[in-house]
Amino acid sequence: MNNFANIIEVERGNLKFAYVQNDEINYLTLFDQFLAEEGHHELLDPSDRIERYTYLINDNQNKFIFKIDGGVEHRLERRIIAKITGDFYFNLIYKLAKMSLDQCDIAYELYLVAFDKITKRHYMIFNFIEGRSLKWEEMKEYEEQVKYCIEKLHSYNLVSNDVHGGNFILTPEGKVKAIDLTNSGFIWLTKANDAIELRERFNIKIKVPMLAMAIKNFTHGFKRLSRKIRGKED
Repeated sequence: MNNFANIIEVERGNLKFAYVQNDEINYLTLFDQFLAEEGHHELLDPSDRIERYTYLINDNQNKFIFKIDGGVEHRLERRIIAKITGDFYFNLIYKLAKMSLDQCDIAYELYLVAFDKITKRHYMIFNFIEGRSLKWEEMKEYEEQVKYCIEKLHSYNLVSNDVHGGNFILTPEGKVKAIDLTNSGFIWLTKANDAIELRERFNIKIKVPMLAMAIKNFTHGFKRLSRKIRGKED
């Protein structure tokens, strides 16, 4: 059973880990097994970004998602923000653990994070959520659940930052859960991105700080004007 109140941090060679204590499943062992068998697991949702892969792992009738993110941030402003706010995924495991302890079941669970200091790769083990992605036209149909998910994420200082059907799973029980979350950067400002995307794409309205909305509305408007001037469509 997962003990989300106990996140263990260890270092092993060039790898740094943070993982949830579980007396039945050793997530470090699961991590080692995956690396030894990489290439023999089902590849899910191949990314168009270099060095980003998502796999499905079957382990003793349990299903897990194993994600590899080897992307290196080259934008100076993002690197500065990361220095200020800390490692994205190591922050994420603590925030999602808090949600699990609060029995707030609106997103995935994160069991292990690892960082390779040499390759700069991150590795993550998540739970597998049974179900399917929401279709674009279903976002309005499940408006109340989508709205609730985003507002609850914001209360834990997490954001989607890319609101569309593919980032929500509809379970067989009809429950909507958010995936592919963001907790890096200036969250108070990034929350406005969620609000703007929900409003412009699906006519769903949520409340976020007025200053953040004013700043983001200005920058979104400027980007649209810039694209129009350059003859590019939105």
